[in-house]
Amino acid sequence: MPAIVREGQRVVFDELGRSGGRVVVLAHNLLAGRGSFAAVAAQLATRARVVNVDLRGHGDSRGTSRAFSTADLAADLAAVLDALAVRDAIVVGTSLGAAAAVELARARPELVGALVLIAANPHAASARDRVTFAALATILRTLGPGPVLTSVLAGLHAPDAAADVRGATTAHLQAMDRRDMARAVWAWIARPALLAHLDGLRLPARVVVGAADAPALATAGRVLAERLGAELFTIAGAGHTVQAERPREVAAIVEGLLATTGP
Repeated sequence: MPAIVREGQRVVFDELGRSGGRVVVLAHNLLAGRGSFAAVAAQLATRARVVNVDLRGHGDSRGTSRAFSTADLAADLAAVLDALAVRDAIVVGTSLGAAAAVELARARPELVGALVLIAANPHAASARDRVTFAALATILRTLGPGPVLTSVLAGLHAPDAAADVRGATTAHLQAMDRRDMARAVWAWIARPALLAHLDGLRLPARVVVGAADAPALATAGRVLAERLGAELFTIAGAGHTVQAERPREVAAIVEGLLATTGP
């Protein structure tokens, strides 16, 4: 499988679809993996060149040797695009991946031609969230996902998410390294406020929220859409990992951008 190595960290991705056309980069959410975007990638591959990335510490990009940040994730995405000689990509990010996408657009604007931000939280972690997620990181590091599997799945998926979707997420979590999971959670805890990074961004964007996700993220979606001058899409029945639960709807939103932002 294709991969780059940046600062000793291997970052794995899938590349599929049409060569020579517009490039779409897919970046998943915390404790998910590129498999969550597999159906979206397959649908988009008929119209674009798709790069579906396992973020550092997730999936096949396992084996972190140190703590990392959303800035590291953005730099990893930049290294992938540089290796592929890609510019002006449509970058689609969910939650943690959305934070990385915004940081990428700010640090390397020539790489990003449009953004799709899914289940994105524009705020830094609150004191309460820091305590909650720090406890989660400790459990994951010492005991693995078993003791918190039910609550993690509840955070990642809608209550009525399909059994195969929940099963795939469960298998993915059980395969992750404990240290990687803990470091990924800490990257989320330490994320910067997205709103501070939106100033100066002038590019086509879409904002997507799941109607069955945490209610605060619906408000967050409206804030982001207003700040970016972007259209807001609310997908009925979808939880936090929207791309896995409603891949056709997510792909259709990206296809809309492909149709309106050039070849």
